[in-house]
Amino acid sequence: MPPKRKVNRDSDASPSDDSVSVSDGSDFEGRPHKKVARGAGKKAAAVKPKASAGPRLKKSIKPEWNRDGWSSEKLETEFASKCIERWCLLPPYNTRIPDAQWKEYYLERKALDEINTEHSDKSKKIVSEELGQDTFSILRDASSSVAATIYGASQLDEADKTRIARTLRGSLYFTELWGNDEEGGGDNPRTVNSKTRLYSPFGLGTSLELVYDFHWRQFRAGERFSDFVVGQRDIEECDSKDPRKCTAVVKDSRSREKPGEFSVKVFDMNNSKIKGTTAQRITDFEEQFFGSSGWLSPLKMFNFLCAAGTVLHYNEENRSTVKQAGTKFKFFQGESEGKELQKSEAELLLQLEKEEFGALGKDEEVCMPQRLLLLAKKDST
Repeated sequence: MPPKRKVNRDSDASPSDDSVSVSDGSDFEGRPHKKVARGAGKKAAAVKPKASAGPRLKKSIKPEWNRDGWSSEKLETEFASKCIERWCLLPPYNTRIPDAQWKEYYLERKALDEINTEHSDKSKKIVSEELGQDTFSILRDASSSVAATIYGASQLDEADKTRIARTLRGSLYFTELWGNDEEGGGDNPRTVNSKTRLYSPFGLGTSLELVYDFHWRQFRAGERFSDFVVGQRDIEECDSKDPRKCTAVVKDSRSREKPGEFSVKVFDMNNSKIKGTTAQRITDFEEQFFGSSGWLSPLKMFNFLCAAGTVLHYNEENRSTVKQAGTKFKFFQGESEGKELQKSEAELLLQLEKEEFGALGKDEEVCMPQRLLLLAKKDST
C-alpha cells in the first residue's frame, strides 16, 4: 500500500507556499465589478484575439496495478470475500491486508449502508430539514458525477472504465449533512455543511474523506465563505464503533475544524478572495485511492474530488469559486467529461431499477448505495 504523503495544509498560505490566490472579479454580493472603457462615447474598433495553438496536452500513463502484494485473484478469507461480494470490489486486491481489518471495513461500511437508506430511522443523521433538499437525490446525482469522471478517462478501454465507474457509483456515502435555505425560499441554500466518504472501487481498502462547507448570504456584504478539504484514509482507520467519524479534519484549541495531518484544502473562498491547491497535491490522491500514478490528469482528479464532495450539487452560488480554483488544471490527451457514456449508463440503471424494485411505496426503505450498485452487480453475475 503506498505510504501517505505528508502535506502542508496551512489554509492561509500565500501563493508562494504552493497555493494559488485568485479573484473571481466580483464584489461581496457576487455582482461583477463595473468596467469603464477608455474613450467611452467614441466608436470602438473591433479587436480580434490573436490565434494561439496553446500548450500541448500531456499524455496519460496507462495504469498497470501490478505491485508486490497485489493480486488479480479474489481474496478468499471470510470478510474480504464478503466485502468483495457486497460492494463489487474489483482487482487489484491487496493480499497483505489481514482479515481482521476487512472485518472492520465490512462492519463500518455496512453501517453506512444503513445510514444512507432512504426513509430509515438511521438516515435522520444525514437528512437536514432546514436545507429543504432531498439528501438521496443529491447523493444519487453526486454518485453519477463521480462515475462520469471515469467514463471520460483515457488509456483504458470502454469495458474497463465502465466496470470501475459502476462500482464507484455505489461507493459514495454521506456521513453528515446540515444546511439551511436562503430567506424567501427557493432551492438556493444559505449554508451547507457536508461530509462524505468515497471508498476505492478496488480491493485496496482505501477511501477518501471529503468535507465541504459553504455559506453565502445574499445582499449581505462579508458573508460569503466556502472551503473544501479532502483527506486520505487507509483500511486500518476503519472504525465500526463510530462509522461516521471523519478523519479529514481535526479541531483546534478553539474547537474550530481544520485540515488533518494528511488532508489538503482543495479550495478556500473568503468573499472575493479564492485560494486553490496545486496539481501535485491533487494528483497525490490518485496514487492512494486508485493505486495508479499519471493515469488521471489534475483536472480530471479535481473534478472527481469535487463530485465526491458533492460540490455544486445543492444549487449553491459557488460556481465561480470552483471555476477559479480549477482553471489552472488541464486534461490529458484523450480525456473528456464522459457525458455521453454517463447518459447511456443512467438509462441502463433506470431500467434495472424498474425491473428490480418496480413501483416502490412512498415510504419504503431503500439503501441508495446498494441500489446504485445494480449495474456493477450485473457485471459480477
